[in-house]
Amino acid sequence: MRRKVLFGFDYTDSEFIKLVLYLFVGGTAALFEWGLFYIFINYLLNGLGWGVTALTMTATAMAFCLSTLFHYFLGNILVFDSGSRYERGKELSLVFLVSIMGLGFNLLLMYIFVTLLSWEPMLSKVLTSCIVVVWNYLSRKKWIFRS
Repeated sequence: MRRKVLFGFDYTDSEFIKLVLYLFVGGTAALFEWGLFYIFINYLLNGLGWGVTALTMTATAMAFCLSTLFHYFLGNILVFDSGSRYERGKELSLVFLVSIMGLGFNLLLMYIFVTLLSWEPMLSKVLTSCIVVVWNYLSRKKWIFRS
């Protein structure tokens, strides 16, 4: 396992510090995702004339995929020991498999909140992210990385 050091402090064996850093990484990735979602839904995709469901699902998928890459790289730097359990190619494949499942949860929840319950898309996106973060952390920790 590679040593994890931040500002001269070695936190390699501190699960608490890693959880705090994961929440920081997840929080910044969530802000990145929400910002992208807002831009996609209000500016880039809005003029296409799509219905609210198609617009919401497309913006959700695009923002989720880009923030997943952001999260992967930042998480490997600060939290997880990338390449220690699996070779990088397999690791990245597993990250995308877990992420696809997370995207499925995202799309299902967004459909329920926006289409069936008629909630505002941005509020729905924030709530959905808060729910899916639990899946993301547990699946990465248990199946992909050594933390």
